[in-house]
Amino acid sequence: MRNKKLLLLAALVLPLAAGRAAAADEEAAALKAAQNRTEVLLEDIDCSAKKDRLFFDYLSGTAQLKGTFKFRCAKGKETLAAPAWLAGEVSSMTAREVLIGKESWTEARLWQEPFAALYDFSELVRKTRTVKDGGLGLPPKLVYGACLDSLVRLDKALANLRRERLAGAFGGRGDVIFSSLEKALAELDAMEHSYEIGSQVAFYEKAAAVLKNAEEAFLALAGDAPTLPAAGGIFSAEYAVAPRLLEGGRVVPMVFPAWQAEGLKRGDRVDLLITYDNPVAGGTRETIAATIIQAAPVLSVTRPKDDSAEAKCSVRLILTPVQAQYAALAAVQARELRLAVRAEGDAEIKPMEAANFKKIIK
Repeated sequence: MRNKKLLLLAALVLPLAAGRAAAADEEAAALKAAQNRTEVLLEDIDCSAKKDRLFFDYLSGTAQLKGTFKFRCAKGKETLAAPAWLAGEVSSMTAREVLIGKESWTEARLWQEPFAALYDFSELVRKTRTVKDGGLGLPPKLVYGACLDSLVRLDKALANLRRERLAGAFGGRGDVIFSSLEKALAELDAMEHSYEIGSQVAFYEKAAAVLKNAEEAFLALAGDAPTLPAAGGIFSAEYAVAPRLLEGGRVVPMVFPAWQAEGLKRGDRVDLLITYDNPVAGGTRETIAATIIQAAPVLSVTRPKDDSAEAKCSVRLILTPVQAQYAALAAVQARELRLAVRAEGDAEIKPMEAANFKKIIK
């Protein structure tokens, strides 16, 4: 009887133990695969970052323009040499001055900026590595804010290039290089959720995808120049970064008639116009229209369920603290609020005078 009980117990315990052992083996295999994948991704990230930095140095006109640069990448040793035409091009780009705001830049510096932003991003990724791999062991979510700063820097740098219409730079290769940088911007914009999911592999895969595009921009230097130059220096690629509330910004919800928000969507930029009655001599009043906020990003639009003429919608705008005060004041004191939607990519702020009928009818 006792033997039968032992046999029965063994029949129950042995499969259970075998199942646990198999599960442990699968977990160990998955962990090993993740480690191997991480090592490959880190090598790819290092390789792309080195080429990113080399492009930046080329634009500085350093001695590397006249020699070779050797380093080890994931696929082995690489020896790179700047193309013969690049030294003359960089010399010309360094001599061309461009006014950015109130500062005088050079065309070379304009092109350096996106590569600097991407290289700094690679340094942030490095901080998430283990200490033995040369990092600080930080979880990705702790570097999210700094990575977001890199995104903003990259977006601004590309906007400056687009505004100056430099598609013909690098002997006509500017448009190809810019397209790769725009893809890097899109990848960096899309990786936001990977900071929180807890998977290092997923984080490194997305980071590698960002920097791979920077490497493609570098490799374009070795390619043939297009036979047809970009018309007017206009770039063929354009990507709009999804609006986010950044440090120092304010989200201000405002209510408008639903018809004003027709076609309005997240990412659009709008001007906020007000009309008000201005007292004049003789006790009369004149109606004034003024633009009090320009190029405000739209964070979201909430539309009503009904489509009546009286229906209202809520538009959440990303504003500076000063703009938020003006918006709050306008919502209380203005006779009417209006939204004017800007063309895609138009974020330029210009001086604007208020309008009244006396200026129209003279």
